[in-house]
Amino acid sequence: MTKEKHYPPILNYGEFHCPHCGVFAEQQWGHITGHHVYGDDFYGVSKFNENLSSEWKMSRCKHCSEKIIWLENEIIYPKKMIVDLPNDDLSGDIKKDYLEAANIFSDSPRASAALLRLALQKLCKQLGEKGKNINDDIKELVKKGLNPQIQKSLDILRITGNGAVHPGEINLEEETEKVLKLFELLNFIAEKMITEQKEIDSFYNDLPENSKEAIEKRDEK
Repeated sequence: MTKEKHYPPILNYGEFHCPHCGVFAEQQWGHITGHHVYGDDFYGVSKFNENLSSEWKMSRCKHCSEKIIWLENEIIYPKKMIVDLPNDDLSGDIKKDYLEAANIFSDSPRASAALLRLALQKLCKQLGEKGKNINDDIKELVKKGLNPQIQKSLDILRITGNGAVHPGEINLEEETEKVLKLFELLNFIAEKMITEQKEIDSFYNDLPENSKEAIEKRDEK
């Protein structure tokens, strides 16, 4: 089954995946015009009235009717993770980096990408490599017969992550969808290199012992 493409919230876009309900839905837009300060909860403190500037905007999801508050091109509310959870088979340290990257994505896509690059370095180590130089680790994995699609995914993550560490090569603040793709790629690599391999090993271990012995004898010839 093909996974649905994720369209992150972008200022003034007519449709995207709502950070409240997660549904790809039409968005309505408007300026926030209220400026009155009132209420008993302000009793005893000084008050002020001030019109909000045009940079303050609000979008409303037509599916769930929840609102998103924007200041310029940043979401002020809600603060919510808008990517999938990390693959269960990733190490605890990698999951921690992944979740931290997800939580700061809205505030700094570049910092988020830098954390995912660090997670990739740790993933290479989980896959049996040294985990010191990502490029060298990918080279070693290729020598061991790495699937070309996995190799491409690793290099996309590596090069895009480098763009966060070395500004000027890739502008991740303007191309936030590239950072979101890194989350997908990290999970894709883990699924293919760890989860699927573990499932195959489990199926193989469930084979009758005499069948496994016959396979071993066959492969010794």
